[in-house]
Amino acid sequence: MYMYNPFGTAPEDFDRETAGSRIGRRIRAIRQEEDMSQSELGKKVGLNANRIQQYENGARNPKFDLCKQIAEALEVEASALQDPQVTSYLGAMFAFFEMETLYDLRLKEVDGQMCICFGESQHDINVSTMNKNLKMWYDRRKQMESDILGASSEEEKKRIIHEYHMWEWNFPYSTDADAPSKSERAAKESAAHELEKIMKAEK
Repeated sequence: MYMYNPFGTAPEDFDRETAGSRIGRRIRAIRQEEDMSQSELGKKVGLNANRIQQYENGARNPKFDLCKQIAEALEVEASALQDPQVTSYLGAMFAFFEMETLYDLRLKEVDGQMCICFGESQHDINVSTMNKNLKMWYDRRKQMESDILGASSEEEKKRIIHEYHMWEWNFPYSTDADAPSKSERAAKESAAHELEKIMKAEK
């Protein structure tokens, strides 16, 4: 299951570097659904169509104040354009909305309790990967709960919970015994960045 980025970009760096393209995708999707041209949106926020195009294709990353202006022009919440922040219930809801788009998230009511699941299509790599990851998480959680029931002391329970948290904190590397350690990954990423600098300097 372990996959590494051959270009040496850590997941958190990749997320930060590609934030603009995700914001742009959302702007484009909402604008097109509202049947608004790039020129029309640009006029509403004091920009030309070319600048709106640059934001939509990720060439530029709009600052938060501009995102708020664009959201107002599109008559949506600014949270609909930004990457969701799940530390609030509102941010969590927008994260669910995003997963509805990306992973075919669906809602089900079971015995009066709301449950979430993801699409059943195994032909969609996003959906199938999400379901595989959730199954691994489910199995690991069940193992932790079972181990706690069999624990003979509070100290052992504490160790079991810590091991479970370490599995979460190091995901997805924790799912593969052959995955490199955190220090090994850092060394590879550093070497990749140095190689990238050398290649750019030689151009």
